[in-house]
Amino acid sequence: MKEFTSDWALTPNLFLTKNEVEIIDCLVDHREMPVKFEENHVISFYNDNDFHLVLYFSEKEDRGFQMYIVRDFSVNVEDLIILYQLFGKLINDGLSVHILSKAQNQIDNIIYMSNTFRAMIHKDESNIFE
Repeated sequence: MKEFTSDWALTPNLFLTKNEVEIIDCLVDHREMPVKFEENHVISFYNDNDFHLVLYFSEKEDRGFQMYIVRDFSVNVEDLIILYQLFGKLINDGLSVHILSKAQNQIDNIIYMSNTFRAMIHKDESNIFE
């Protein structure tokens, strides 16, 4: 996983960065850069075994990017659950309900499909979960 200069390790496998230059570079590298900045965006993509979730907040008072990265997400499902719960807490507090609900739904889908992802990503490691 690429180390970002302003990472916060929320857990050993879950990271948050708010460094917009690095986030934009990453989005451009993965052809995920949004076109419209007048609306909120939830963007997710995979880089090797890592799951990236980028949130773009368009409101003037809160404008900007945040990127969450779950290292080897198909194995570290508990970190996806932590991120899901974090967004749930923020939603319950009334913060950015629409965008965080959208992000939470994407995470829920990844959690639901984690066994399939693990089988595909780690197909050559037959004893990884024994």
